[in-house]
Amino acid sequence: MLTNLSDLKESNEFLNLLLDNINSAVLIADENLQIHQFNDSFLSLFDRATDQRVDSSFGQIAGCVNAVAENRSCGETSQCQFCSIRRSLLQTLLDEAPVHRRRLERQFYINGQPVTKYLEFSARPIQFQGRRMILVIIYDITDIEAQKRELEAKQAQIEKDLEAAAQIQKNLLPHHAPDIPRIRPAWAFEPCDRVGGDIFQIHRTGDDDISAYVLDVCGHGVSAALVAVTVTQFLQGLQNRMRLTGKLFTPEAVLDRLNSAFPLDRFDSFFTIAYVSLNVKTGKMTYGNAGHEPPLVLKPDGTLEVLAHHGTVIGSGFDAAAYGQDAVTLSPGDRLILYTDGLTDNFGPDGERDGRDRFYADLRTMAANPVDDLVQTVFEQTRALRGKSAPTDDMSLVAIEYTALNR
Repeated sequence: MLTNLSDLKESNEFLNLLLDNINSAVLIADENLQIHQFNDSFLSLFDRATDQRVDSSFGQIAGCVNAVAENRSCGETSQCQFCSIRRSLLQTLLDEAPVHRRRLERQFYINGQPVTKYLEFSARPIQFQGRRMILVIIYDITDIEAQKRELEAKQAQIEKDLEAAAQIQKNLLPHHAPDIPRIRPAWAFEPCDRVGGDIFQIHRTGDDDISAYVLDVCGHGVSAALVAVTVTQFLQGLQNRMRLTGKLFTPEAVLDRLNSAFPLDRFDSFFTIAYVSLNVKTGKMTYGNAGHEPPLVLKPDGTLEVLAHHGTVIGSGFDAAAYGQDAVTLSPGDRLILYTDGLTDNFGPDGERDGRDRFYADLRTMAANPVDDLVQTVFEQTRALRGKSAPTDDMSLVAIEYTALNR
């Protein structure tokens, strides 16, 4: 024979079974917060003995640290005036309005030891045994709150580590214009995350020679930054070797060495790089390009020359790839422009991805600008075009003006 659900609702046995098997603590209290009824989950929540007197106060049964320490009932301790649950429950009776999911952080004595509990409670006024009372439901969120705080602590540590990584990356970028005659450099960098996969540098490799590069690791964030730092250290070793031996590596030789040192199966990543060697005395510049955005030469009259020679990316999987190189001769006033694709990708309105043509067009209008102003204006333009949106990729720009004459 099936039992009618409406009959169950009228059954005290059913209601007791229901109340004693739900996870939330349920209790009924009067205006003095004396407890008249509670379910088994209330005792389990506070791990109290089942022989507690029903007419005891909430603080005594629950083991409220204030009630136990002062051996007083709810409403009589020195801290009761500050108790959020007391104020909320009494306000429920006064206003005859329910309270929903209020938070409470409090220590309770459990097995003789103070334990911090994080609770949420809801309350509503009811009639019970002919009196106005308060029905209270308490949800134990201690485990959830502990997990939340653990995650927050881990996130704080991650933020701290990211800040340290960002500082390390910043220290790998040029700190100030190198003291090199016949050139005037400027640069800017803006990662889309705290750290990024872009790195650039300018080195003096001889009395009359400099090298410069801009590299872009696939992706962004911590993993890309780690690869970028490793590549930078490798290139720094080559620069030191050139200075010590006086033997210059050509851009082609540098790219071949990078491709051998950074195979895809070792780093699970690839990167692009534009690398140039410039003789500041003659203006002859040799360059190599491994899958990177083409270097540009901006003439004083606004003419923009795109240096189109290029090879495949570093880490492409091709063994002993012959990247080749090409050469041009800079004239006084020419600006060499090296950049990453994040700059052109962000150089467009409304999130437009193909901003290369607009980038080129704007560069032509800045041919007469001082090189520092050119770099600053380019970045201001990207911010103006994308509005409040964050950049979609790391952005780097290096501009080197060839002055030819000693400054």
